[in-house]
Amino acid sequence: MYTTKGLDDYEYEVFKSFSRKLSPTTKHDYLSKITLFKEFLENKELVYVTKHDCKKFIDYIKEKYAKSTCEKIYSYLHSFYNFLMKEEYIEINPFRYVEKPAVTRIKTKDDVLSIQEINKLIDVLHKLNIRDRVIIVFLITTGCLLNELVNLKWKDIMVDEKDNYYTKLGKGRKERIVKLHPYCFKLIEDYRDYSGLEEIITPSEDFVFTTQKSNSITDRNVRLIVSKALSLAGLSQYSAKDFRHSFAAIALRLGAEEEDIKNQLGWSDKYYAIRYKYVLNFVDSESVDYLANNENLKINEK
Repeated sequence: MYTTKGLDDYEYEVFKSFSRKLSPTTKHDYLSKITLFKEFLENKELVYVTKHDCKKFIDYIKEKYAKSTCEKIYSYLHSFYNFLMKEEYIEINPFRYVEKPAVTRIKTKDDVLSIQEINKLIDVLHKLNIRDRVIIVFLITTGCLLNELVNLKWKDIMVDEKDNYYTKLGKGRKERIVKLHPYCFKLIEDYRDYSGLEEIITPSEDFVFTTQKSNSITDRNVRLIVSKALSLAGLSQYSAKDFRHSFAAIALRLGAEEEDIKNQLGWSDKYYAIRYKYVLNFVDSESVDYLANNENLKINEK
Protein backbone atom coordinates (compact mmCIF):
# COMPACT_ATOMS: atom_id res chain seq x y z
CA MET A 1 0.00 0.00 0.00
CA TYR A 2 2.90 2.34 0.65
CA THR A 3 6.61 2.57 -0.05
CA THR A 4 9.19 2.34 2.71
CA LYS A 5 10.53 5.75 3.65
CA GLY A 6 12.20 6.67 6.93
CA LEU A 7 12.34 10.10 8.56
CA ASP A 8 14.21 12.79 6.67
CA ASP A 9 17.16 14.54 8.35
CA TYR A 10 15.10 17.45 9.65
CA GLU A 11 12.40 15.18 11.10
CA TYR A 12 15.00 13.00 12.76
CA GLU A 13 16.60 16.03 14.44
CA VAL A 14 13.16 16.98 15.77
CA PHE A 15 12.67 13.42 17.00
CA LYS A 16 16.03 13.50 18.81
CA SER A 17 14.91 16.62 20.62
CA PHE A 18 11.59 14.98 21.53
CA SER A 19 13.23 11.78 22.77
CA ARG A 20 16.30 13.14 24.57
CA LYS A 21 15.00 12.08 28.02
CA LEU A 22 13.73 8.66 26.97
CA SER A 23 15.54 5.40 27.68
CA PRO A 24 17.21 3.77 24.65
CA THR A 25 14.55 1.06 24.50
CA THR A 26 11.63 3.50 24.71
CA LYS A 27 13.31 5.81 22.21
CA HIS A 28 13.62 2.94 19.73
CA ASP A 29 9.99 1.99 20.31
CA TYR A 30 8.80 5.56 19.64
CA LEU A 31 10.95 5.83 16.52
CA SER A 32 9.56 2.62 15.06
CA LYS A 33 5.96 3.83 15.53
CA ILE A 34 6.65 7.28 14.08
CA THR A 35 8.52 5.76 11.15
CA LEU A 36 5.58 3.43 10.51
CA PHE A 37 3.32 6.48 10.28
CA LYS A 38 5.81 8.27 8.01
CA GLU A 39 5.93 5.28 5.68
CA PHE A 40 2.14 5.24 5.49
CA LEU A 41 2.15 8.91 4.51
CA GLU A 42 4.50 8.17 1.60
CA ASN A 43 6.01 11.54 0.61
CA LYS A 44 4.16 13.84 3.01
CA GLU A 45 6.16 15.49 5.80
CA LEU A 46 5.09 14.81 9.37
CA VAL A 47 4.34 18.45 10.16
CA TYR A 48 1.84 18.70 7.29
CA VAL A 49 -0.45 15.80 8.15
CA THR A 50 -4.16 16.36 8.56
CA LYS A 51 -6.72 14.79 10.81
CA HIS A 52 -7.88 12.78 7.79
CA ASP A 53 -4.36 11.33 7.34
CA CYS A 54 -4.35 10.37 11.00
CA LYS A 55 -7.77 8.75 10.87
CA LYS A 56 -6.87 6.77 7.73
CA PHE A 57 -3.69 5.56 9.41
CA ILE A 58 -5.48 4.43 12.56
CA ASP A 59 -8.09 2.63 10.45
CA TYR A 60 -5.25 0.97 8.55
CA ILE A 61 -3.40 -0.33 11.62
CA LYS A 62 -6.65 -1.60 13.14
CA GLU A 63 -6.76 -4.13 10.28
CA LYS A 64 -3.18 -5.28 10.83
CA TYR A 65 -2.43 -5.19 14.55
CA ALA A 66 -3.91 -6.26 17.88
CA LYS A 67 -6.03 -3.70 19.72
CA SER A 68 -3.40 -3.21 22.40
CA THR A 69 -0.75 -2.47 19.74
CA CYS A 70 -3.06 0.00 18.00
CA GLU A 71 -3.66 1.78 21.29
CA LYS A 72 0.10 2.00 21.88
CA ILE A 73 0.79 3.36 18.38
CA TYR A 74 -1.96 5.98 18.81
CA SER A 75 -0.63 7.04 22.23
CA TYR A 76 2.93 7.38 20.96
CA LEU A 77 1.90 9.48 17.97
CA HIS A 78 -0.44 11.62 20.06
CA SER A 79 2.42 12.31 22.46
CA PHE A 80 4.83 13.15 19.64
CA TYR A 81 2.38 15.57 18.05
CA ASN A 82 1.72 17.21 21.41
CA PHE A 83 5.46 17.90 21.50
CA LEU A 84 5.35 19.36 17.99
CA MET A 85 2.50 21.64 19.05
CA LYS A 86 4.25 22.67 22.27
CA GLU A 87 7.42 23.52 20.33
CA GLU A 88 5.31 25.42 17.76
CA TYR A 89 6.13 23.24 14.79
CA ILE A 90 2.36 22.87 14.31
CA GLU A 91 -0.67 24.74 15.62
CA ILE A 92 -2.96 21.83 16.47
CA ASN A 93 -2.36 18.18 17.26
CA PRO A 94 -4.24 16.36 14.44
CA PHE A 95 -4.60 13.20 16.53
CA ARG A 96 -6.87 15.01 18.97
CA TYR A 97 -9.63 14.60 16.36
CA VAL A 98 -9.12 10.85 16.01
CA GLU A 99 -10.77 8.39 18.36
CA LYS A 100 -8.29 6.40 20.38
CA PRO A 101 -8.51 2.62 19.77
CA ALA A 102 -10.33 1.19 22.77
CA VAL A 103 -8.84 -1.76 24.61
CA THR A 104 -10.56 -3.47 27.49
CA ARG A 105 -8.26 -4.48 30.35
CA ILE A 106 -10.75 -7.04 31.60
CA LYS A 107 -9.50 -10.56 30.90
CA THR A 108 -11.76 -13.23 29.44
CA LYS A 109 -11.58 -17.01 29.15
CA ASP A 110 -9.69 -16.48 25.88
CA ASP A 111 -6.79 -15.04 27.91
CA VAL A 112 -6.52 -17.70 30.63
CA LEU A 113 -5.71 -21.40 30.63
CA SER A 114 -7.68 -23.54 33.06
CA ILE A 115 -5.98 -26.01 35.40
CA GLN A 116 -7.05 -28.84 33.08
CA GLU A 117 -5.45 -27.05 30.11
CA ILE A 118 -2.23 -26.47 32.03
CA ASN A 119 -2.23 -30.17 32.87
CA LYS A 120 -2.52 -30.97 29.15
CA LEU A 121 0.52 -28.79 28.59
CA ILE A 122 2.46 -30.54 31.35
CA ASP A 123 1.61 -33.89 29.73
CA VAL A 124 3.49 -32.95 26.53
CA LEU A 125 6.61 -31.53 28.17
CA HIS A 126 8.50 -34.78 27.57
CA LYS A 127 8.31 -34.05 23.83
CA LEU A 128 10.44 -30.91 24.28
CA ASN A 129 14.17 -30.66 24.87
CA ILE A 130 15.30 -29.83 28.39
CA ARG A 131 15.87 -26.13 27.77
CA ASP A 132 12.40 -25.68 26.32
CA ARG A 133 10.84 -27.62 29.20
CA VAL A 134 12.47 -25.24 31.67
CA ILE A 135 11.22 -22.24 29.72
CA ILE A 136 7.60 -23.46 29.68
CA VAL A 137 7.56 -24.38 33.38
CA PHE A 138 9.33 -21.14 34.34
CA LEU A 139 6.70 -19.07 32.50
CA ILE A 140 3.80 -21.06 33.96
CA THR A 141 4.99 -20.98 37.56
CA THR A 142 6.43 -17.45 37.84
CA GLY A 143 4.10 -15.43 35.61
CA CYS A 144 7.16 -13.49 34.42
CA LEU A 145 7.32 -11.30 31.34
CA LEU A 146 9.12 -12.63 28.26
CA ASN A 147 11.88 -10.03 28.49
CA GLU A 148 12.44 -11.03 32.13
CA LEU A 149 12.97 -14.64 31.09
CA VAL A 150 15.20 -13.67 28.17
CA ASN A 151 17.40 -11.51 30.42
CA LEU A 152 17.63 -14.04 33.27
CA LYS A 153 21.23 -14.67 34.38
CA TRP A 154 22.66 -17.35 36.64
CA LYS A 155 23.39 -14.72 39.29
CA ASP A 156 19.60 -14.19 39.53
CA ILE A 157 18.87 -17.72 40.81
CA MET A 158 19.31 -18.34 44.52
CA VAL A 159 18.85 -21.05 47.19
CA ASP A 160 18.45 -20.30 50.89
CA GLU A 161 19.55 -22.35 53.90
CA LYS A 162 16.19 -24.18 53.95
CA ASP A 163 16.51 -25.23 50.31
CA ASN A 164 13.88 -22.80 49.09
CA TYR A 165 14.57 -21.60 45.58
CA TYR A 166 14.21 -18.01 44.38
CA THR A 167 14.87 -15.87 41.35
CA LYS A 168 15.29 -12.15 40.84
CA LEU A 169 13.11 -10.67 38.12
CA GLY A 170 12.65 -7.22 36.65
CA LYS A 171 14.64 -4.03 36.88
CA GLY A 172 14.40 -0.75 38.74
CA ARG A 173 11.12 -0.27 40.58
CA LYS A 174 9.85 -3.59 39.24
CA GLU A 175 12.80 -5.61 40.54
CA ARG A 176 11.58 -8.36 42.85
CA ILE A 177 12.53 -11.71 44.34
CA VAL A 178 10.03 -14.50 43.67
CA LYS A 179 9.90 -18.07 44.85
CA LEU A 180 10.49 -20.85 42.34
CA HIS A 181 8.31 -23.94 42.11
CA PRO A 182 10.33 -27.04 43.23
CA TYR A 183 9.77 -28.75 39.88
CA CYS A 184 10.98 -25.67 38.05
CA PHE A 185 14.21 -25.72 40.03
CA LYS A 186 14.61 -29.47 39.43
CA LEU A 187 14.40 -28.84 35.69
CA ILE A 188 16.93 -26.03 36.00
CA GLU A 189 19.32 -28.50 37.66
CA ASP A 190 18.71 -31.03 34.86
CA TYR A 191 19.32 -28.28 32.31
CA ARG A 192 22.63 -27.37 33.94
CA ASP A 193 23.68 -31.02 33.96
CA TYR A 194 22.76 -31.42 30.28
CA SER A 195 24.69 -28.22 29.46
CA GLY A 196 27.81 -29.49 31.21
CA LEU A 197 27.66 -26.88 33.99
CA GLU A 198 28.61 -27.46 37.60
CA GLU A 199 25.90 -28.72 39.94
CA ILE A 200 26.30 -25.75 42.29
CA ILE A 201 24.94 -22.53 40.80
CA THR A 202 27.55 -19.82 41.12
CA PRO A 203 26.64 -16.17 40.49
CA SER A 204 27.66 -15.13 37.00
CA GLU A 205 26.71 -12.71 34.24
CA ASP A 206 26.00 -15.60 31.84
CA PHE A 207 22.46 -15.85 30.53
CA VAL A 208 20.48 -18.86 31.69
CA PHE A 209 18.83 -19.52 28.33
CA THR A 210 21.03 -19.70 25.27
CA THR A 211 20.95 -21.04 21.70
CA GLN A 212 23.51 -23.04 19.78
CA LYS A 213 24.54 -19.90 17.93
CA SER A 214 24.27 -17.31 20.69
CA ASN A 215 24.95 -16.84 24.40
CA SER A 216 21.40 -15.54 24.84
CA ILE A 217 17.90 -16.17 23.57
CA THR A 218 15.37 -13.76 22.03
CA ASP A 219 11.69 -13.01 22.60
CA ARG A 220 11.01 -14.52 19.19
CA ASN A 221 12.79 -17.75 20.17
CA VAL A 222 10.61 -18.01 23.27
CA ARG A 223 7.39 -17.36 21.37
CA LEU A 224 8.25 -20.13 18.92
CA ILE A 225 9.00 -22.53 21.79
CA VAL A 226 5.70 -21.66 23.48
CA SER A 227 3.80 -21.97 20.21
CA LYS A 228 5.24 -25.45 19.64
CA ALA A 229 4.35 -26.60 23.16
CA LEU A 230 0.81 -25.23 22.94
CA SER A 231 0.32 -26.87 19.55
CA LEU A 232 1.47 -30.24 20.90
CA ALA A 233 -1.08 -29.87 23.71
CA GLY A 234 -3.88 -28.92 21.32
CA LEU A 235 -4.02 -25.41 22.79
CA SER A 236 -2.98 -23.29 19.81
CA GLN A 237 -5.55 -20.63 20.66
CA TYR A 238 -3.27 -19.38 23.45
CA SER A 239 0.06 -17.54 23.34
CA ALA A 240 3.01 -16.81 25.64
CA LYS A 241 1.39 -13.77 27.30
CA ASP A 242 -1.51 -15.94 28.44
CA PHE A 243 0.76 -17.81 30.88
CA ARG A 244 1.11 -14.61 32.90
CA HIS A 245 -2.64 -14.04 32.88
CA SER A 246 -3.21 -17.66 33.84
CA PHE A 247 -0.83 -17.44 36.78
CA ALA A 248 -2.67 -14.40 38.13
CA ALA A 249 -6.16 -15.84 37.63
CA ILE A 250 -5.41 -19.29 39.05
CA ALA A 251 -3.51 -17.95 42.08
CA LEU A 252 -6.40 -15.56 42.85
CA ARG A 253 -8.93 -18.35 42.43
CA LEU A 254 -6.98 -20.57 44.83
CA GLY A 255 -6.88 -17.90 47.53
CA ALA A 256 -3.81 -15.74 46.97
CA GLU A 257 -4.11 -12.15 48.18
CA GLU A 258 -4.10 -9.36 45.60
CA GLU A 259 -1.03 -7.87 47.28
CA ASP A 260 0.81 -11.20 46.87
CA ILE A 261 0.04 -11.26 43.15
CA LYS A 262 1.12 -7.64 42.82
CA ASN A 263 4.49 -8.46 44.36
CA GLN A 264 4.92 -11.65 42.34
CA LEU A 265 4.17 -10.09 38.96
CA GLY A 266 5.58 -6.62 39.54
CA TRP A 267 2.27 -4.79 39.15
CA SER A 268 2.31 -1.13 40.14
CA ASP A 269 -1.09 -1.51 41.82
CA LYS A 270 -2.83 -4.52 43.39
CA TYR A 271 -6.12 -3.37 41.89
CA TYR A 272 -4.94 -4.71 38.54
CA ALA A 273 -6.44 -7.93 39.91
CA ILE A 274 -9.90 -6.63 39.03
CA ARG A 275 -9.09 -7.45 35.40
CA TYR A 276 -9.50 -11.13 36.25
CA LYS A 277 -12.86 -10.99 38.02
CA TYR A 278 -14.76 -12.46 35.06
CA VAL A 279 -12.49 -15.49 34.56
CA LEU A 280 -12.06 -16.80 38.11
CA ASN A 281 -14.88 -19.29 37.68
CA PHE A 282 -13.13 -20.77 34.65
CA VAL A 283 -9.87 -21.66 36.35
CA ASP A 284 -11.33 -24.26 38.75
CA SER A 285 -11.96 -24.63 42.04
CA GLU A 286 3.06 -16.06 48.70
CA SER A 287 1.49 -16.81 45.10
CA VAL A 288 3.50 -19.75 43.80
CA ASP A 289 2.75 -21.67 47.01
CA TYR A 290 -0.92 -21.68 46.04
CA LEU A 291 0.01 -23.43 42.82
CA ALA A 292 2.56 -25.74 44.42
CA ASN A 293 0.11 -26.96 47.07
CA ASN A 294 -2.81 -27.61 44.73
CA GLU A 295 -3.40 -31.33 44.30
CA ASN A 296 -5.19 -30.88 40.97
CA LEU A 297 -2.09 -29.57 39.19
CA LYS A 298 -0.08 -32.39 37.65
CA ILE A 299 3.11 -30.33 37.92
CA ASN A 300 3.03 -31.00 41.67
CA GLU A 301 3.40 -34.73 41.02
CA LYS A 302 6.75 -34.23 39.27
